[in-house]
Formats: sequence, structure tokens, C-alpha cells
Amino acid sequence: METSDIRDELLSEIGSRPILRARHLVWIGIVAALALYVYYLLYGANSFLRLLELRDEDRALQTRVEQLKSENAKLRRELYELELISGEEEP
Repeated sequence: METSDIRDELLSEIGSRPILRARHLVWIGIVAALALYVYYLLYGANSFLRLLELRDEDRALQTRVEQLKSENAKLRRELYELELISGEEEP
């Protein structure tokens, strides 16, 4: 190889390094953005974990509603029986 060929090769290699750095920075940016997005999906205000918490809370509230409906029906029956015993008429 001639000296000019070696010099041209070195110059082309040096010239391509900023492009490689730019590509690496772009990929690092993409990976960082994806990592932040995944973090937000898991731990953000509308995250998957929050969805699971809300689902559990919904189940607990539905159970409580059923308990209250049952208790309400029992109390209505008891009130009706007391009204029958006291001789009052239903409206």
C-alpha cells in the first residue's frame, strides 16, 4: 500500500466515527425513551399496577354492596314484621 492509500483509509475511518457516534446516540436515546415508557406503564398514574389495585378495590366494593343489599333486605323484612305486629298498615 502506498502512503496516500493509508492516509485516505485513516481519513475515511476518522470521518466515519462521528456518524457511528451519532448512531449510537440515537440508539441510546431510543432505548432510554423505551425504558422511560415501560417505567411509566408500570409505575405511572395510569399504570398497570394501578389498574390491578383498582380491580381489587372494585371487587371489594362489589362485595360490600352485596353485603349491604342483603342487610337492607333483612332490615326491611324486620321493619315489615314490626309494622304487622304493631297493627300499622303499609303505605
